[in-house]
Amino acid sequence: MEEGKGEVGLHRLFRFADGADAALMAAGAAGAVASGVAQPLMPLVFGEVVDAFGSGSRHDVLHRVSGVCLKFFYLAVGSWFACFLPTAKISTKVLMLFNVSSEVACWMITGERQAACIRGLYLEAVLRQDIAFFDKEITTGQLVQRMSGDTILIQDAIGEKVGKFLQLTATFVGGFVVAFSKGWLLAAVMLSGIPTVAFLEEKMMYEEASQVAADAVVSIRTVASFCAQERVVTVYNNKCQASRTQGIRTGIIGGLGFGFSNMMVYTSSALCYFVAAQFVNHGKSTFPSVFKAFLSLILAMIGLSEASTIASDTKKAKEAATSIFSIIDKKSKIDSSTGEGLTLDPVNGDIEFNHISFKYPCRLDIQIFSDFTLNIPSGKNAALVGPSGSGKSTVIALLERFCDPDSGTISLDGVNIKNLKISWLRNKMGLVSQEPVLFNDTISANIAYGKNEVSEEEIIKASRAANAHEFISSMPQGYNTVVGERGTQLSGGQKQRVAIARAILKDPRILLLDEATSALDAESERVVQDTLNQAMVGRTTITVAHRLSTIQGADMIAVLNNGMIVEKGTHEALMGMEGGVYASFVELRSGTA
Repeated sequence: MEEGKGEVGLHRLFRFADGADAALMAAGAAGAVASGVAQPLMPLVFGEVVDAFGSGSRHDVLHRVSGVCLKFFYLAVGSWFACFLPTAKISTKVLMLFNVSSEVACWMITGERQAACIRGLYLEAVLRQDIAFFDKEITTGQLVQRMSGDTILIQDAIGEKVGKFLQLTATFVGGFVVAFSKGWLLAAVMLSGIPTVAFLEEKMMYEEASQVAADAVVSIRTVASFCAQERVVTVYNNKCQASRTQGIRTGIIGGLGFGFSNMMVYTSSALCYFVAAQFVNHGKSTFPSVFKAFLSLILAMIGLSEASTIASDTKKAKEAATSIFSIIDKKSKIDSSTGEGLTLDPVNGDIEFNHISFKYPCRLDIQIFSDFTLNIPSGKNAALVGPSGSGKSTVIALLERFCDPDSGTISLDGVNIKNLKISWLRNKMGLVSQEPVLFNDTISANIAYGKNEVSEEEIIKASRAANAHEFISSMPQGYNTVVGERGTQLSGGQKQRVAIARAILKDPRILLLDEATSALDAESERVVQDTLNQAMVGRTTITVAHRLSTIQGADMIAVLNNGMIVEKGTHEALMGMEGGVYASFVELRSGTA
């Protein structure tokens, strides 16, 4: 199923319900119908009260009203059983604490259960998608909107509001049955007052605006440094304008419809009163019968009116489910959650790129590689240099299988990496990027992110290897220090060393360094580079860098330009090529140093 293709059917909203949910829904439905049917039975009893008060003697009134009160008691007991007994089987404490009826409790419980399942499955589905999915199919704003707002819409539609809808529908049907049994002609007259309800929605228009807001919050420091707050607000307001226009149009139509509905209610009421008076006057009906029919119809109309608003919420939930379920059902071309694939033991770390052709799915007009070939022997450090856009970081992305080449093969120890288990492959690699991503958690948790079931001793050992233990220990909270959003409580060098410790912790056979020191000052670069040099020992390493201090000690340097390797060799060999690309690059860097 693809996003935007069709609308999810009502029954599909319940596709993730299990046996327990089915039992909850059955109990809730039974309670809702019983509770709904009980409502139109009250006019019958009220009619007897009216008839009793209209009787002759006082003693007769007291006797008849006492009998009616007993019926009210029976109705109360029956309603209690209908409303509360199914819930008591589930949780008496919940019943006593919240004092809610079965249809509310049962449907709220099952709604929460199913919504939690949907949220979990949606997040799993998003995380198993390949990187191209995030580049071209979804934005942060859409993801946040669907995880929070859309799932709540679905939860409401499959939870409490289902029970409410069943109850109101039962009230509507029961009210008309009672009304037609007491005065079918009067009931037919009142049918003329049923209004038509239309629904409009503007949900999709808010997603773009949500993305603007999400980007601004994530990049708040950049926004502030450029004094761009007003610009962000202006863009956000412009994105919201279409939604506001649609909302105003909906409000006008809704207001006109509401006014028309009220007019029809009063008009039909006047007509019914007149017709009822004629019936009583000509002896075709009695006042108690008219009263019962009229009150039953009022309850039926109230039920219909409230049920129609719930139908509107259901429509919105179906629209929300369309986008969410399409992602849950989406099959990823590169699914790291699958257990399929080979594993190698031992891993030497020989890497080979054979005649690679590649374009990014979101930029099909740009050819990154057309015939790219590169061999990196086990335990060697290969540095990739070249201008921006030459494909250096793409080499790492392809090796990690964030995306796959259009043609050609990438091999690890002679085995095509497409045949390897993805999670195993990535666990054999340690990636340190230019801007390390740290989560708003403790330093210990950020380091442990690189490995499951890690001990404190292992974390400290990795930190020592990354030259991070000393600065971590000097902090008041030590390893329990919270690094803040995106690691804002740490300096650039400290963040980088935490990232290196995280990479070292899983003891990768292959180390991937993507501009790992380019954003650091000279002192921090020296410390981090020393750390990286230690980490490289015995590991196959691919280094993407611009700084000479980072690349000149590499075992092999590959110079990329327009997706091709134009020169390859050691620093000394490449410097010996008169007029070579690398030599010119070094001279340029030396001149600007």
